[in-house]
Parts: sequence; structure tokens; C-alpha cells
Amino acid sequence: MTDSSIETYNYCEQILTQYDKSCSEELYSNFQLIDEFAKQYHLLRLRLPYHINLIDELHVNENANSRILASLLLYDCGDNYPLLESFINYCASDWNIEISHPYVTSEQMRIDLLVRENGKYAIIFENKIYEAILQKNQIARYIKKLRQEGFNDEQIYVVFLPPYEYEPDNCSWHEPQDCCDSCDRTVCKIGSNPKIREHFKDRFKIVTFRDDIISWLKEEVVPNCKQKEVYLYTAAMQYLDYLEGYFDLRTINKKMNMELKEFLFEKLLLNNLSDEERLEIINKKTEEINRLLNQMNSIKDEINNKLIKQDVESWKSYSSKIQEILSEVGKQLNVKAELIFVDPENCSHLYIRFYEEDWDLSIVFEKWGMDRNRRQNMFVYIGIPVEQVVDVKYANREKIFREKSEKTNHPYGWEWVDIYNQKPKALLKDIDSGQFKSYLLNKVTDILNLIVQKELPMV
Repeated sequence: MTDSSIETYNYCEQILTQYDKSCSEELYSNFQLIDEFAKQYHLLRLRLPYHINLIDELHVNENANSRILASLLLYDCGDNYPLLESFINYCASDWNIEISHPYVTSEQMRIDLLVRENGKYAIIFENKIYEAILQKNQIARYIKKLRQEGFNDEQIYVVFLPPYEYEPDNCSWHEPQDCCDSCDRTVCKIGSNPKIREHFKDRFKIVTFRDDIISWLKEEVVPNCKQKEVYLYTAAMQYLDYLEGYFDLRTINKKMNMELKEFLFEKLLLNNLSDEERLEIINKKTEEINRLLNQMNSIKDEINNKLIKQDVESWKSYSSKIQEILSEVGKQLNVKAELIFVDPENCSHLYIRFYEEDWDLSIVFEKWGMDRNRRQNMFVYIGIPVEQVVDVKYANREKIFREKSEKTNHPYGWEWVDIYNQKPKALLKDIDSGQFKSYLLNKVTDILNLIVQKELPMV
């Protein structure tokens, strides 16, 4: 090495050491600020006047938020849907959508909220009120599903519902065939703007809960409820109050918010600065905290993936017991039965299949990680084998059940009232005790009876 090279190397090493030290100090400073802010916040909340909200008390999750919003949009007066029309006019006035007989669903085809009329339009609502990370290819997959349902691109609209305004990451827009092989979902390695994002730029809206949904409820929904519509009014008021509480916008929070602002002014040394200087410091601190959140989300994903793999292995240990139960049920019903474990990126499936030559029925127990209230999520799906809940081997089969009327929810779809919904421990207990056999016999018999009663086609 020449003297010049050694000097350059030492200089670079010195710069990197200083950078590492700077990053460590920045990280420590941010954790310290967050910790002190959290203590101050909880202390001030204890002083707030008594307040009760039923939605608060029920500890709702993202899915419950979607169902509440769906119920509001479904409100009809004879042949018109004033709240749905109001929502579109308020948040997407440039979309030329004519509402006549909308079909509103929550969590069908794994889409948080979907409003559609065949041959006219389909509006995808992606709810991220609690800032969950969008899955890889998530928006692109939803668009693909609606294309498969017969909608052309000009009829498909996308509404992204974050807590406050930010763009969904590129990774959620990339179509699977265009996506990179390895992706941590916090930074898309492709870099280019997805083609589909550009294609849908005029049919895509960001509608925030903090600003848009709250304003819509406050300005358009609550004031226009008729006196006799007691339940609509109280539901809208409770939801508005819940959202204002979530974002600390309730009137009773005003004094607390002022004190928290004073706390931040003091901690960030903003008091004797100009507004321009304050904004510069706040922007810098926001960027730092966002970087911190990105890293924490990345760590969270790694831990979740590890727990999912452990979970799949523990459920596989039950495979012989479940297969034995399936054999007995299959013989009693005179159908074939099989068990498959599916291990996608972010959840695990226990997939049970009953089938004959001309029909195919799925019962899927889909397990996710902990929700924001630290409860284990598990959802039960009954019906046709579809791409999002079974492995590729059974996707897009030619001979599958399809209902004549898409407005009928049974026997296919997510079963929110199922005895095992969000109760994985109960499922394991019944597999051990043998009760799971009775469940399968009753469930499949009920579905087969419905198929006969409704004369459902098998193609």
C-alpha cells in the first residue's frame, strides 16, 4: 500500500467511525425522547375527565374498522345509498361513478372493503388505520382478482386508507412477475415506479382517517342523519368519537395536547427559534423516527416469520390425528378427504379438502400472528378453493362451486361466527378430544344440504 492509499484508508475509517457514532447517538436520542414522551402522555391521560366509548371498550381491530365503515356505506333509503354517494363525492369527486345497486363486502377475497356493481365499477378499500405494513404485491393482487371477476381496468378504483397521508410502498404495487426475488418490504429493491401504479394514477386515492374520514363523518354524516334514524346517528357518533379519541382529537384532550406540545417544544429546543428553524428540526426528527420505525418493523417481520415457522411445525405434529379424523369423516360422507399445510409468507393455513370428481370443497383455518390487542388471529374459510387461501395446486380449478347470487354469503366465505374463529387453542383441544370429527361432519353436511337447496352449479 502506498502512503497515499494508507492515508485515504485511515480517513475513510475515521469517517465511518464518526458516522456509526452519530447514528448511535441519534438512535439513543430518539429512544430517550419516545420514552419521556410516553411517560408524559400516560401521566396526562390519567387526568382526563371520565369518557366512555363502546368501540374503545371492545378493543376493535383493523377488520372491525372495515366492517363499521362497510355498514355505514351500506345504509340505503329505498333505492339510493346516500352515505356511499356522499363518501365518493367527498373523497373522490372526480371519479364519475354512478351508484345504483352496490354490493358492499368486508374481507371477501381478502380485500378489507369492496364496493362493486358488476359491469359498472369495483372500488377496493385497503384499510391501514393501525399502520400495518402492506404485503408484497398486495394492491396488484387485488386488482388481478377483480380482473378475474370480469372488471376491466377502467372500472377498477383503489382507495388507500392510512391513518395520515403517506403513499403505499412500491412493493405493494409491483405485480408478482415484475417483482424482485428477495424483498424486505421496507425498501423495494426494484426502485422504478411500478407500471400498474402509473396505470391507475387517475383511479387511486389516499383517504386518511385522521383528516378525511373524520371530516366526512363530522360534516356529511352526523349532521344529515334524520331524527328517526337513532341507530344510524348513534353509530356514526360513536365511530366519530372513537376516531377522534384514537388521534387524540377529542375536545376533552385539548388541554392534554397543549401540554404535550409544550413538552416537545422544550425537549426539541424550539422555543427561541423562528418557525422556519422549528420546521427544519421537526422534519429532521420525523425522518429519524421514520427510519427507526422502518428498522423496528423489519425486526418485527423477522420475529413474526420465525414464529410462523415454529407455529407451522407445531401444527404439523397434529397431522396424523387430523388425517385419521378426515378418513373417518370421508367414509361416513362417502367423499374423498385430504389435509394440506400451507406456509405462505405471513400466515399459516390448515387446509382441509373434501372432493369428488365434479366438485371440490375447502375448509381453511388461516392463522395469523398477534393483532394489536395481543390476541391470536385465526379465521375460518368455507367454500371454493381460491388462490389466496390454498396452495397453487388447487388454484383456478375448472370444476368448483360457485353461487348463483353473489349477494348470498353462505355457504362460502369467511365464517366470523364459526366456533373456532380466532380460537386456535379450542381447535387444538377438540382435535385432541375427537370433537373435531363432529364439527367436520356437521359442517360439511350443512353445506351439502345448502348446495342441494339452492341448486348451486358445480362448474
